[in-house]
Order: sequence, then C-alpha cells, then structure tokens
Amino acid sequence: MQGLLKKLLCALIALVLSGCATTYVPISWGQGDTVKKLSKEDVFLAALFNRYDPDRSTVRVSGPSFDEVMMPSEVKFHLGAYRPDMKLIYRNLFQQYSEGQLRSVMLHELAHHVWYTGMTAQQREDWRQYLAKNPTPMQSMVRATYKQGSDYDSEDFAFAVEFARPNDLEQLTILKVITPEERDRIMKEKFPKSPEPPKGPPLVHTAEGPRPADDKDLPQATPLKSAKDQKDRTHQHEIY
Repeated sequence: MQGLLKKLLCALIALVLSGCATTYVPISWGQGDTVKKLSKEDVFLAALFNRYDPDRSTVRVSGPSFDEVMMPSEVKFHLGAYRPDMKLIYRNLFQQYSEGQLRSVMLHELAHHVWYTGMTAQQREDWRQYLAKNPTPMQSMVRATYKQGSDYDSEDFAFAVEFARPNDLEQLTILKVITPEERDRIMKEKFPKSPEPPKGPPLVHTAEGPRPADDKDLPQATPLKSAKDQKDRTHQHEIY
C-alpha cells in the first residue's frame, strides 16, 4: 500500500511540475449573444469595433481552438487571448464569465487588434513617446510577468485601453484612434462625476507572441505536437 501511495504522490508531483493545458476557443463560442450585444451597446467597444472591425470578424464563432500550457494554479487568471495570425479574439473554455469580465476581455484583446492592424508605425511611435511621459501602473506588471522578448508595447497599449485614464482617452483622440465625439461619450460613461484611475491590481497575464513587422504578412500558426513543444516555442498569440 505504501508503495502505491508513493507512486501516486510522485505522479501528482510530476503533473504539477509539468503544468497543464488550458484550451482557448473563439470568444463568441457559447457567448455569442452577449458578445454581439456588448460590441454594439458598450460605447468604447462600439467605437473601436465600428472603426476597426465593422464586420465583427474578430469575434466570429468559426476558428481553431488552441491550448496553452500553464501551471494549474494559473488557469483561473487567464481569461482571453488574441491571435494576430487569425485576427481572432479568444476566451478560456474553462472560465465562467460575468458580463463585466467579458467586456474587459473584449476591450483588451480588441486593443491588440487595433495596435497590429489599425495603427500606423508613426501612431505607435507617438503612443510609445506619450507613455514614456505618462507611464501606467500596469507597465511594471507587464515587464515582471511577460518573458523577455514579448511585445511589451502591444501589451502596454491593450492595458491602457482597458483601464483608460482621461489623458489616455485624450491621447487616443490626438492620434485619431478615436474621434472627439467618441472620446466625449466614453468620458461621460466612464467618468460620470470625477475622473479617477482604476484601483486594485490588474489580472495576471502571460507572455505573448512577437510583434509582426509593418511590411510583412503575419505568420501562420502551426499545430503543436506536444506539451513540451508548447513550452519551448515562442507564442504566436497574446494571452490575457
């Protein structure tokens, strides 16, 4: 009996050390009605969708799922992902989402889509210079959580959009990412009384893929053969 217990304990330890796979599916899979509603009724999401994805193709149901290897204790913190190669927003299959969480995931991942496909090189550089003078609390978290070589700029932008401050919204207007009218509507809803930055720690996130070059096609994803391959390869998607 003791020998059997020892073997089971060793197997459990090996499983914990090797991690487990979390499955990501297109965000509209099983959540289509809520996703469609938010994309049209939330003022910030509607502004970005109408300008950068009017057909809502980033939240289409069709698209391949994929697995991400992580520790079992991390699974609950990873809510969504964006794959530049598919131009598709994903959600964690094993999570139960409130409407507010779904909105945050959509806003964060749609911001990645805007960064990669909707902004010019000059707009991105102007945004980097703006954040250098107006850093967000999330930037240090990004650099502490994401591994070296990750696209910090894309994550900085996504977090800044998700937790937008009044001056962030103003800069987005200056860069023509949103219009003055859209800024005013977002400000009215987000800061109805007095503008305050978001409080509390952000959700934990993992590393993402390399930023695609401005003049090159995005790489196509290929199936991963094993959990070890997933650990060893550079990610081709943004994980939230």
